[in-house]
Amino acid sequence: MPSSTTASVLTVEDDPAARSDLRRMLEHAGYSVCPDARDGIEAVDLARQHRPDLILIDVALPLLDGVEATRRILDERDVPIVALLHGGNEAHAEQATAAGAAAHVLKPVSESALVGTVSDVLAERATRDEWHRRNLLVLIESLQRSGLSEHEITAAVNETSAAGVRVRSLARPASRRTAFPWLRAVRD
Repeated sequence: MPSSTTASVLTVEDDPAARSDLRRMLEHAGYSVCPDARDGIEAVDLARQHRPDLILIDVALPLLDGVEATRRILDERDVPIVALLHGGNEAHAEQATAAGAAAHVLKPVSESALVGTVSDVLAERATRDEWHRRNLLVLIESLQRSGLSEHEITAAVNETSAAGVRVRSLARPASRRTAFPWLRAVRD
């Protein structure tokens, strides 16, 4: 995610006071907070609707627990998820990690722990995405030098792209031409 944009965060918490505190802390730190979810089912729906940059989810939720909601969200899209855990519950920490949570924060939540964890997870994601983008560029240029057609290169990139990056447009405006005009979606 570019550093010039504000990251959006979806908070999922069934306790109204805790939801309000999370929103206040995140907004105070400069994050954009999506409408809050109160249970795991709402979490899945709002994650789909708002496509946040990060999801902060309590593991102990009504209707659908946070662990299962994490699994369902990650089945649909690659987004970092931070689990909110009641202090000292190692079983929940292990379950959240196994479901795909990138990190966790213990409750009661302190602003410094919350903001630090969210910042760290987003920075890790940005680094991973940049590494992935650079590797795609190397792959594309290597395949082009090997004489593969644009169609074959696009298929190879789509097949190997673990982060869901797809080469969508092979055309480039004349003012932005490069030696490899089909790199637009990866470079931009």
